[in-house]
Amino acid sequence: MTRIISNFVLLAIIILQPSCYISQYQPVNENPTSQREKKYASHLALEEKYSVYLDSTWTTKEAHALLKVFEAMPLGLNLQFSRWHIGAEDLENGIKIESKDKLKLVTIGRNIFPVEGSEEILSPDKDLYYAVVQYITENGTNRAAIELIMQNRYGIDVPSHAALPQRTKNNTPKGYSDFGNDDLMLIMSVLEAFPHALHKTPQLKYIVRRIDGIDDEDRGISSAMISRGYITFAESIFLRDPYHRHDTRKIIAHEKAHFLWAYVFNDQLKLDWAKLGGWFRDSSESGWSTTQERSAFVTAYAYTENPNEDMAESIGFYFVYPDKLRSCCPEKYEFIHNRIMLMYSKLYTPSNLM
Repeated sequence: MTRIISNFVLLAIIILQPSCYISQYQPVNENPTSQREKKYASHLALEEKYSVYLDSTWTTKEAHALLKVFEAMPLGLNLQFSRWHIGAEDLENGIKIESKDKLKLVTIGRNIFPVEGSEEILSPDKDLYYAVVQYITENGTNRAAIELIMQNRYGIDVPSHAALPQRTKNNTPKGYSDFGNDDLMLIMSVLEAFPHALHKTPQLKYIVRRIDGIDDEDRGISSAMISRGYITFAESIFLRDPYHRHDTRKIIAHEKAHFLWAYVFNDQLKLDWAKLGGWFRDSSESGWSTTQERSAFVTAYAYTENPNEDMAESIGFYFVYPDKLRSCCPEKYEFIHNRIMLMYSKLYTPSNLM
């Protein structure tokens, strides 16, 4: 009887063995070539669409981040072959571009890649994006590419004086000058710092550069012409030495913020901001006063005007001098960070910037 049972067990093992053998190898049916293509899909897309060839320093994750940036660029750019390398050193604007024969050799600083998972970083790909802008615009020398990116990414045209609408403040050609390429690159770097969902404000159509007159009361003053759809930047803010360029960046962010106040932020957000600043309406020249002391405002101008100017100044400092804003007005810093920047960062979808 024992022998019969043993034979039965042995027979069962023999019968089951083929099925066990098959089950071990059933999952292993994926073509190694398809695995490689999946892993390097971003590499291949960069090569085929943008003539960008990545060397062995690139991981799949970094290649995907670069591909997303190129996909955000305007269509119709004529790009020559380029070979890209990731270097350990910090580079000016995050990128170094060299030419050898008919090939561009591009080095990207490793420190500019997006850092994910931190709410302190509102636009994690902004440094990588701006580095690619440097490449696309040939280090800021290709005017056509600069203007194309300005219009495509931020919805802003940069017209010559002849193309300016007649409703501009000064209709004489002597009142305006053309933006330099460096001016526009600086403006783009500030606009890019805003969350993606705030890059475009449909009512902000174009920007102009006003020449400062010697006796001009508005000398050095930039203005957001809300009802007319443009920002007038004073020429002098772009002529400052490098040490004071941060002030220029603050002014650019300030004027952009006025369009957000007028056309993007809802009434509840503006009401909460006014309450935070102790603002109330009265018969003063600005139509507003505050119950708070000067020390609760980031500048004297923010203190003497109204909630709109208070927010514009605070947003300018948020981007350029965040430590100063935190020091004087921690509650305002947190308001801007949480109620505006983080909220609009979460609202962003690639198909709809607004």
